[in-house]
Amino acid sequence: MRIVSLAELRAAASFDVVFGAVRDALVAHAAGATQIPPPMHLVFPDVDGDCHVKAGYMTGAQHFAVKIASGFYRNSAVGLPNNNGLVMVVDATNGVPAAILADEGWLTAWRTAAAGALITHALAPPEVCDIAVMGTGLQARLQVVWLRELRTLNSVRVWGRRPGEVERLCEELAEDGINASPGDIAGAECVITATAATTPLAPADAFSSAVHVTALGTDLPGKGELPPELFASASIIATDDHEQCLHHGDFGNAVRAGIVSSDSDVSVGSVLRDGVRHRSGLSIADLTGIGAADAAVASAVLSVLG
Repeated sequence: MRIVSLAELRAAASFDVVFGAVRDALVAHAAGATQIPPPMHLVFPDVDGDCHVKAGYMTGAQHFAVKIASGFYRNSAVGLPNNNGLVMVVDATNGVPAAILADEGWLTAWRTAAAGALITHALAPPEVCDIAVMGTGLQARLQVVWLRELRTLNSVRVWGRRPGEVERLCEELAEDGINASPGDIAGAECVITATAATTPLAPADAFSSAVHVTALGTDLPGKGELPPELFASASIIATDDHEQCLHHGDFGNAVRAGIVSSDSDVSVGSVLRDGVRHRSGLSIADLTGIGAADAAVASAVLSVLG
């Protein structure tokens, strides 16, 4: 069995490779050309941890994949990474395992970063170049860095519950050449949320200046980043997977609260494929992560490695 190390994956997973694979998977998913069984979730509340097991296949692809991705959010305090995992890549023509990608959770992180950046860029007006990010972890940083690959960013405001972590992220973004400073979301036209929150991060009126919001953190039942009332103001609600986002996304939280109907969303893939011809007011993207994107990225990176 071939085992591919994280160092090898880093060398192969360029922005172009990951963006292309994730976009293809989301567009294929919107067209019904994927298979993604319901994800499995394990939670470990005593140690503030969770684990996702996802699988996926894109019609006609060389491989399918099964992924394990864990998040144990106290690990950093003892010198361990908060995120970890691996991906098994399997030949879709004969069922023979092709490789285990010992990605330590990074393929999931890059897949999520690419999906968020793609839909944020697609839905935020072209003139928006100042953004706010809510969260201070790895994904908050990656969302900014990957979005910068698609559009000019003049400034980034970072919000978090722990001032020391906010300062740390601002310093890390500065090392990436990004002008970042602590701040709240008041006045921000584009807001990205990347947290493990179980209650809304801010009231709906805090988003009053926003024309676009991308929410990434509600990837398990019981989580929620956005106030459900915010969805009442949205003219576009884009979800990466309708059923998943109904089950455990911020969109689903808004549906259960009676704010919007269960058929009021469009697919992220259709937005990436067709664009938005008539947009006005607020757009919201709710991303819960699809196994087909994991499979597409894993296969693309493996193909680069040869």
